[in-house]
Formats: sequence, structure tokens, C-alpha cells
Amino acid sequence: MDALKVRASAAAEVRVFCESVSDSTASSITLLKAIEQTVDWLTWLQTRAKADARFAAKAAEHLKSCERIKPVDVDGTLATLFEEAEESLEKLHQLLINKRDFARKAPELKGDNKADVVDEYSAAIEAIADLHNAMVDLRWAFGEHDADLEEPTGPAISNSDGLRAYLTSL
Repeated sequence: MDALKVRASAAAEVRVFCESVSDSTASSITLLKAIEQTVDWLTWLQTRAKADARFAAKAAEHLKSCERIKPVDVDGTLATLFEEAEESLEKLHQLLINKRDFARKAPELKGDNKADVVDEYSAAIEAIADLHNAMVDLRWAFGEHDADLEEPTGPAISNSDGLRAYLTSL
């Protein structure tokens, strides 16, 4: 009877051991999959942000150097869209910073996995910041383009005395 209990106990312990190994392996696979998906998404985000930043930079350069014929943003809707895009980029930038901080503190991320995830977050943060700056530059290029076409109002002021006199009259 004791031999039977020992065998039953040993079988139960082996079963628990196998289940533990299986659960641990499944958790590791899930974690590795999550790491891979995160890195893939961050890589895609960087690629997209860099392409968009290049486009914005080229558009800004074109606007800065083109002949001014007519205003582009007559009703101000483009400026509003730019500001909304810039605000969204600021929120994404902060989200990426927060997620990078979580990755740095995540106990389940170790060694190269942690370094890879943190590095990709850092690269994505930089790409989003560059895109934000390019969008700001493009918004300003539109504004300056249109401002160059506006008709001046008020008196022509050519010296400091003229400026003082104008300001006093207000």
C-alpha cells in the first residue's frame, strides 16, 4: 500500500511539475510575442513618422521658396488642422515616454529584450518629436506665405519716431 501511495504522490508531483513548465513556457512565449509586436509597431511608427517629417520638410521648403500668387489658408482651417495634428503628436510623444518608462521598470523584461524595447521607444519618441517640429515649421511656412500676400494696413512706419507717434495715437 505504501508503494502505491508513493507512486501516486510521485505521479501527482510530476504532473504539477509538467503543468508548471507548460505554463511557464506559455507565459514566455506570450511575453516574447508581446515584445516582438511592440518592437514591430514602434518600428512601423518610426518609419511612418520619418516619412511624414520628410514630406512636411519638403512642403515647407517649397512654400518658403515659391512665388506668392494667392493665399493658401484663406479661412484659417489649415492652421487649425495643423494645431490639432501637433496636439495629437504631443499626446503620442508623452504616451511613448510613459510607455518607455514602464518598459524600463518592467520586471519581466530583462537583458537584451529590455534594451531593445527601451531603445525602440526612444527612437520612436525622437521620430515623433522630429515630425512635430516639421509640422510646426510647415504651419509657419503656410502662415508666412499667406502673410506675404496680405495688404498692409495702417500707416507706413520707417523709423522709431514714426512708431512712437503711431503707438501714441492708439
